Amino acid sequence: MTETQIATVEVPFEALVKELGAKRAIKFLSEIRQKYGDSVVELRRATEKLTIEQIEKEIERLKKEGKI
Repeated sequence: MTETQIATVEVPFEALVKELGAKRAIKFLSEIRQKYGDSVVELRRATEKLTIEQIEKEIERLKKEGKI
């Protein structure tokens, strides 16, 4: 892939469950809410510039820390 993809928050919960499992998906969303707040607008604003690669790195970091 040559272009950098910008992530959006419209990822269905089912996609997170498929990738992380239900328990980890819930923990992941909990971590995101703690870090960025519960408002969709706040979350969208906080994550609108993140790339897929940055999100993947954050998920891997949280997995290594046992948080998800």
